[in-house]
Amino acid sequence: MRFATRSLSLAVAVVLALTGCAASEAGTDGPSIPPRTPAPDATPIASVDLGEAPDPLGLVNLWRVSGAEGESVDTWLRIDAGDFQLWRDCGITSGAWQSNGDLFEASTWAADTACVPSMTVPWLESVASFRTSDAGWELTDMAGDVVATLTIDGAPAPIPTAADFFTQPPVITDATREAMRQAVPLAEGLVPAAADDLVGRWAPVGIDVSEAPEEPYVVFTSNGTWRGSDGCNGNGGSWAGADDGSFLATTGPSTLMGCGGFSVVSVGQAQSIAIDGDVLSFFDADGIEVMQLERA
Repeated sequence: MRFATRSLSLAVAVVLALTGCAASEAGTDGPSIPPRTPAPDATPIASVDLGEAPDPLGLVNLWRVSGAEGESVDTWLRIDAGDFQLWRDCGITSGAWQSNGDLFEASTWAADTACVPSMTVPWLESVASFRTSDAGWELTDMAGDVVATLTIDGAPAPIPTAADFFTQPPVITDATREAMRQAVPLAEGLVPAAADDLVGRWAPVGIDVSEAPEEPYVVFTSNGTWRGSDGCNGNGGSWAGADDGSFLATTGPSTLMGCGGFSVVSVGQAQSIAIDGDVLSFFDADGIEVMQLERA
Protein backbone atom coordinates (compact mmCIF):
# COMPACT_ATOMS: atom_id res chain seq x y z
CA MET A 1 0.00 0.00 0.00
CA ARG A 2 1.02 3.59 -0.46
CA PHE A 3 -0.61 6.89 0.34
CA ALA A 4 -1.44 9.56 -2.21
CA THR A 5 -0.11 13.07 -1.95
CA ARG A 6 -2.48 15.75 -0.75
CA SER A 7 -2.63 19.53 -0.98
CA LEU A 8 -0.41 20.95 1.74
CA SER A 9 0.24 24.29 3.41
CA LEU A 10 3.36 23.93 5.57
CA ALA A 11 3.57 25.58 8.92
CA VAL A 12 6.92 26.93 7.77
CA ALA A 13 5.76 28.01 4.29
CA VAL A 14 7.31 31.20 3.01
CA VAL A 15 6.65 33.61 0.17
CA LEU A 16 9.71 33.56 -2.04
CA ALA A 17 10.60 36.12 -4.69
CA LEU A 18 13.28 33.76 -6.08
CA THR A 19 15.86 36.49 -6.35
CA GLY A 20 17.82 35.15 -3.42
CA CYS A 21 15.73 36.78 -0.70
CA ALA A 22 12.94 35.00 1.14
CA ALA A 23 10.03 37.08 2.28
CA SER A 24 7.61 35.76 4.87
CA GLU A 25 3.95 35.21 5.48
CA ALA A 26 2.33 37.79 7.69
CA GLY A 27 3.79 37.48 11.17
CA THR A 28 6.12 34.53 10.34
CA ASP A 29 9.85 34.85 9.74
CA GLY A 30 11.16 32.84 6.82
CA PRO A 31 14.69 31.46 6.32
CA SER A 32 17.01 32.98 3.76
CA ILE A 33 17.29 30.80 0.67
CA PRO A 34 20.22 31.58 -1.67
CA PRO A 35 19.69 31.39 -5.41
CA ARG A 36 20.96 28.23 -7.09
CA THR A 37 23.24 28.67 -10.09
CA PRO A 38 24.32 26.08 -12.65
CA ALA A 39 27.63 24.38 -11.83
CA PRO A 40 30.57 24.76 -14.23
CA ASP A 41 30.79 20.98 -14.76
CA ALA A 42 27.25 20.83 -16.04
CA THR A 43 26.36 18.24 -18.66
CA PRO A 44 23.78 19.20 -21.31
CA ILE A 45 20.59 17.26 -20.74
CA ALA A 46 20.48 16.08 -24.33
CA SER A 47 23.68 14.09 -23.81
CA VAL A 48 22.34 12.04 -20.88
CA ASP A 49 21.46 8.46 -21.80
CA LEU A 50 18.55 7.45 -19.58
CA GLY A 51 17.89 4.08 -21.21
CA GLU A 52 14.45 2.75 -22.02
CA ALA A 53 12.99 2.51 -18.51
CA PRO A 54 11.48 5.61 -16.90
CA ASP A 55 13.97 7.20 -14.55
CA PRO A 56 13.44 10.17 -12.21
CA LEU A 57 16.55 11.78 -13.67
CA GLY A 58 14.64 12.11 -16.94
CA LEU A 59 12.26 14.54 -15.28
CA VAL A 60 15.02 17.10 -14.78
CA ASN A 61 14.32 19.71 -17.45
CA LEU A 62 12.10 22.69 -18.29
CA TRP A 63 8.68 21.47 -19.46
CA ARG A 64 5.54 23.00 -20.88
CA VAL A 65 2.57 21.77 -18.87
CA SER A 66 -0.54 20.64 -20.78
CA GLY A 67 -3.83 19.25 -19.58
CA ALA A 68 -3.39 20.25 -15.95
CA GLU A 69 -6.62 21.39 -14.32
CA GLY A 70 -6.72 25.14 -13.76
CA GLU A 71 -3.52 25.95 -15.64
CA SER A 72 -3.21 28.20 -18.68
CA VAL A 73 -1.56 27.29 -21.98
CA ASP A 74 1.58 29.17 -21.00
CA THR A 75 2.53 27.16 -17.91
CA TRP A 76 5.99 25.68 -17.45
CA LEU A 77 7.40 23.33 -14.84
CA ARG A 78 11.12 23.53 -14.18
CA ILE A 79 12.23 20.37 -12.38
CA ASP A 80 15.65 20.09 -10.80
CA ALA A 81 17.09 17.63 -8.29
CA GLY A 82 14.76 17.84 -5.30
CA ASP A 83 12.99 21.09 -6.17
CA PHE A 84 10.73 22.61 -8.79
CA GLN A 85 9.52 25.99 -10.03
CA LEU A 86 6.08 26.21 -11.58
CA TRP A 87 5.77 29.20 -13.90
CA ARG A 88 2.19 30.49 -13.91
CA ASP A 89 0.50 33.71 -14.99
CA CYS A 90 0.89 35.11 -11.47
CA GLY A 91 4.58 34.27 -11.16
CA ILE A 92 6.48 31.31 -9.72
CA THR A 93 5.31 28.74 -7.21
CA SER A 94 8.09 26.56 -5.77
CA GLY A 95 8.33 23.34 -3.85
CA ALA A 96 10.04 20.02 -3.33
CA TRP A 97 9.66 16.64 -5.01
CA GLN A 98 11.03 13.13 -4.66
CA SER A 99 10.76 9.96 -6.73
CA ASN A 100 12.27 6.49 -6.71
CA GLY A 101 10.87 5.58 -10.13
CA ASP A 102 7.73 4.12 -8.56
CA LEU A 103 6.54 6.49 -5.85
CA PHE A 104 6.34 10.22 -6.59
CA GLU A 105 5.82 13.01 -4.05
CA ALA A 106 5.55 16.77 -4.48
CA SER A 107 4.58 19.58 -2.13
CA THR A 108 4.62 23.36 -2.46
CA TRP A 109 6.19 25.64 0.09
CA ALA A 110 6.76 29.04 -1.51
CA ALA A 111 5.27 31.41 -4.06
CA ASP A 112 5.78 34.72 -5.78
CA THR A 113 3.89 37.39 -3.85
CA ALA A 114 1.32 37.62 -6.66
CA CYS A 115 0.64 33.86 -6.34
CA VAL A 116 0.07 33.74 -2.59
CA PRO A 117 -3.70 33.06 -2.86
CA SER A 118 -2.82 29.95 -4.91
CA MET A 119 0.12 28.63 -2.88
CA THR A 120 -0.95 25.01 -3.36
CA VAL A 121 -0.97 23.17 -6.69
CA PRO A 122 -3.56 20.39 -6.28
CA TRP A 123 -2.92 18.67 -9.61
CA LEU A 124 0.84 18.45 -9.00
CA GLU A 125 0.40 17.37 -5.39
CA SER A 126 -1.91 14.58 -6.57
CA VAL A 127 0.75 13.03 -8.81
CA ALA A 128 1.63 9.50 -7.67
CA SER A 129 3.73 8.27 -10.60
CA PHE A 130 4.92 9.09 -14.12
CA ARG A 131 5.44 7.37 -17.44
CA THR A 132 6.91 8.15 -20.82
CA SER A 133 4.80 9.53 -23.65
CA ASP A 134 5.53 10.10 -27.33
CA ALA A 135 6.67 13.66 -26.67
CA GLY A 136 7.79 13.65 -23.04
CA TRP A 137 6.15 12.50 -19.81
CA GLU A 138 2.70 11.86 -18.42
CA LEU A 139 2.13 12.53 -14.73
CA THR A 140 -0.47 10.19 -13.26
CA ASP A 141 -2.48 9.97 -10.06
CA MET A 142 -3.12 6.97 -7.78
CA ALA A 143 -5.72 5.59 -10.21
CA GLY A 144 -3.28 5.82 -13.13
CA ASP A 145 -5.17 8.69 -14.74
CA VAL A 146 -3.13 11.40 -16.47
CA VAL A 147 -3.24 14.70 -14.60
CA ALA A 148 -0.72 16.55 -16.79
CA THR A 149 1.57 16.09 -19.79
CA LEU A 150 5.10 17.48 -19.92
CA THR A 151 6.75 18.39 -23.22
CA ILE A 152 9.75 20.48 -24.25
CA ASP A 153 8.18 23.49 -25.90
CA GLY A 154 9.41 27.04 -25.39
CA ALA A 155 10.24 28.80 -22.15
CA PRO A 156 8.78 31.47 -19.87
CA ALA A 157 9.77 35.09 -20.31
CA PRO A 158 12.00 36.57 -17.59
CA ILE A 159 10.24 38.42 -14.77
CA PRO A 160 11.65 40.93 -12.27
CA THR A 161 11.05 38.67 -9.25
CA ALA A 162 13.07 35.68 -10.50
CA ALA A 163 16.67 35.09 -11.48
CA ASP A 164 17.03 34.68 -15.25
CA PHE A 165 18.48 31.16 -15.04
CA PHE A 166 15.09 29.92 -13.79
CA THR A 167 13.83 30.50 -17.35
CA GLN A 168 16.33 27.93 -18.63
CA PRO A 169 16.48 24.14 -18.25
CA PRO A 170 18.51 22.85 -15.31
CA VAL A 171 21.77 21.12 -16.10
CA ILE A 172 22.70 17.65 -14.94
CA THR A 173 25.89 17.48 -12.91
CA ASP A 174 27.56 14.83 -10.79
CA ALA A 175 25.85 16.47 -7.82
CA THR A 176 22.48 16.05 -9.57
CA ARG A 177 23.11 12.36 -10.14
CA GLU A 178 24.23 11.89 -6.54
CA ALA A 179 21.17 13.67 -5.18
CA MET A 180 18.88 11.46 -7.25
CA ARG A 181 20.71 8.21 -6.67
CA GLN A 182 18.26 5.44 -5.77
CA ALA A 183 18.37 3.61 -2.46
CA VAL A 184 19.91 0.22 -1.80
CA PRO A 185 17.45 -2.44 -0.54
CA LEU A 186 16.94 -2.89 3.18
CA ALA A 187 19.56 -5.12 4.77
CA GLU A 188 18.70 -8.78 5.20
CA GLY A 189 16.89 -9.49 8.45
CA LEU A 190 15.17 -6.10 8.67
CA VAL A 191 11.36 -6.02 8.51
CA PRO A 192 10.09 -3.44 5.97
CA ALA A 193 7.68 -0.87 7.35
CA ALA A 194 4.52 -0.48 5.25
CA ALA A 195 2.67 2.81 4.89
CA ASP A 196 0.02 1.82 7.43
CA ASP A 197 2.74 1.23 10.04
CA LEU A 198 3.83 4.88 9.96
CA VAL A 199 0.54 6.61 10.66
CA GLY A 200 0.55 8.27 14.07
CA ARG A 201 2.77 10.29 16.39
CA TRP A 202 6.42 9.39 17.04
CA ALA A 203 9.29 10.55 19.23
CA PRO A 204 13.08 10.22 18.70
CA VAL A 205 14.89 7.26 20.28
CA GLY A 206 18.15 7.53 22.22
CA ILE A 207 18.70 11.22 21.49
CA ASP A 208 19.57 13.90 24.03
CA VAL A 209 16.86 16.53 23.60
CA SER A 210 17.40 18.22 26.97
CA GLU A 211 18.22 21.49 25.20
CA ALA A 212 14.88 21.51 23.40
CA PRO A 213 12.26 23.82 24.94
CA GLU A 214 9.46 21.54 23.67
CA GLU A 215 9.04 17.81 23.18
CA PRO A 216 10.29 16.75 19.72
CA TYR A 217 7.94 14.68 17.58
CA VAL A 218 7.01 13.51 14.09
CA VAL A 219 3.43 12.89 12.97
CA PHE A 220 2.57 10.95 9.80
CA THR A 221 -1.05 11.32 8.70
CA SER A 222 -3.09 8.91 6.60
CA ASN A 223 -3.68 11.61 3.96
CA GLY A 224 0.00 11.60 2.98
CA THR A 225 1.29 14.63 4.90
CA TRP A 226 3.69 14.85 7.81
CA ARG A 227 4.77 17.46 10.32
CA GLY A 228 7.35 17.49 13.06
CA SER A 229 9.65 19.44 15.32
CA ASP A 230 13.03 18.86 16.96
CA GLY A 231 11.77 20.97 19.85
CA CYS A 232 12.94 24.26 18.30
CA ASN A 233 12.51 24.00 14.53
CA GLY A 234 9.41 22.82 12.71
CA ASN A 235 9.10 21.22 9.32
CA GLY A 236 6.69 19.17 7.25
CA GLY A 237 5.75 18.02 3.80
CA SER A 238 4.22 15.09 1.99
CA TRP A 239 5.19 11.43 2.20
CA ALA A 240 4.58 8.03 0.65
CA GLY A 241 5.48 4.50 1.62
CA ALA A 242 5.22 1.03 0.11
CA ASP A 243 5.03 -2.48 1.53
CA ASP A 244 8.68 -3.17 0.67
CA GLY A 245 9.81 -0.41 3.04
CA SER A 246 10.37 2.18 0.30
CA PHE A 247 9.81 5.71 1.58
CA LEU A 248 9.76 9.23 0.16
CA ALA A 249 9.19 12.54 1.90
CA THR A 250 9.40 16.16 0.85
CA THR A 251 10.45 18.87 3.27
CA GLY A 252 10.14 22.63 3.39
CA PRO A 253 12.55 25.35 4.54
CA SER A 254 13.23 25.52 8.26
CA THR A 255 14.89 27.66 10.88
CA LEU A 256 18.25 26.44 12.20
CA MET A 257 18.10 26.86 15.97
CA GLY A 258 20.29 24.50 17.99
CA CYS A 259 18.11 21.88 19.64
CA GLY A 260 20.24 18.90 20.66
CA GLY A 261 20.92 15.72 18.73
CA PHE A 262 17.69 15.18 16.80
CA SER A 263 17.01 16.73 13.38
CA VAL A 264 13.51 16.59 11.97
CA VAL A 265 14.88 17.10 8.44
CA SER A 266 16.15 13.51 8.65
CA VAL A 267 12.64 12.55 7.54
CA GLY A 268 13.44 13.95 4.12
CA GLN A 269 16.79 12.12 3.96
CA ALA A 270 15.24 8.69 4.46
CA GLN A 271 14.50 6.41 1.53
CA SER A 272 13.60 3.18 3.34
CA ILE A 273 12.17 2.24 6.72
CA ALA A 274 12.26 -0.90 8.86
CA ILE A 275 10.01 -1.65 11.81
CA ASP A 276 10.66 -3.56 15.02
CA GLY A 277 7.66 -3.49 17.35
CA ASP A 278 6.97 0.18 18.08
CA VAL A 279 10.30 1.42 16.72
CA LEU A 280 10.91 2.72 13.19
CA SER A 281 14.44 2.82 11.75
CA PHE A 282 15.01 5.24 8.86
CA PHE A 283 17.79 4.62 6.32
CA ASP A 284 19.30 6.84 3.62
CA ALA A 285 20.16 5.83 0.04
CA ASP A 286 23.32 4.03 1.23
CA GLY A 287 21.41 2.01 3.82
CA ILE A 288 22.86 4.04 6.71
CA GLU A 289 20.48 4.64 9.59
CA VAL A 290 19.68 8.34 9.97
CA MET A 291 17.23 8.17 12.88
CA GLN A 292 14.97 6.01 14.99
CA LEU A 293 11.46 6.90 16.14
CA GLU A 294 9.30 5.19 18.74
CA ARG A 295 5.53 5.44 18.95
CA ALA A 296 4.56 8.24 21.30
